[in-house]
Amino acid sequence: MWPDVAILLVTYNRPIEIRKVINALTANIQYPGKLHWYLADDNSPETYLPLLFQEYSRLNFSATVTNRQGWGANVNKGLLHLKEDYIFLIEDDYVSLRPIYLDRGIAVLETVPTLGVIRYDGIEGHTELQLSLKEAKNTQIGTIPYLQINRAPSNHLNIYSNRPHLRHRRLHDILGMYKESLPLGATESNYAHRVKSTELCPEFAILSDGIQRAFDHIGHSHQGTSEDVNFK
Repeated sequence: MWPDVAILLVTYNRPIEIRKVINALTANIQYPGKLHWYLADDNSPETYLPLLFQEYSRLNFSATVTNRQGWGANVNKGLLHLKEDYIFLIEDDYVSLRPIYLDRGIAVLETVPTLGVIRYDGIEGHTELQLSLKEAKNTQIGTIPYLQINRAPSNHLNIYSNRPHLRHRRLHDILGMYKESLPLGATESNYAHRVKSTELCPEFAILSDGIQRAFDHIGHSHQGTSEDVNFK
């Protein structure tokens, strides 16, 4: 029996990009269980969500909305809204380039309770991460090899990344939610530091194809612009 999975799209006013993201996800996600689709929106223009609901009515989207409170508050509200234990988190400008084997990621996370996250982004570029080859045995689909990211020896900060990843709620049950009232980059760095410094933090892993880039990062970034919320 496969558990339900939440697909949480984090968005703000990217009407062209998010459609490319959704189309690629529906074409590439490989999962035999039930998917629930959610939008965490930081107060896009008023027609933004209704048009998405209408165009993708088959996905039965639900949404949470924050009032330009930044990435941390937006994602926190979305996460707290979810009932599912497994969450695939993706921002609105990452277009998948190949199959997304959620079945393998779920099977690993269900079998290895010390893990909290499977990164799907392709970790190339995040150099100096140290990896250990391991196996998840007796899963629903047999033995699955995976690479655990070793937190202590890895010099790169971003063991955690906001890039696309599958997570179990035990991650934020232990680490807590994202810090709010920070710009986007600082929010990610704050969480990444907590991952590295928290002794009991669930571990991170990639699947056997998880090194090569798996998503095209499209569109103009809001980071550092007037659209990136500037808090005092």
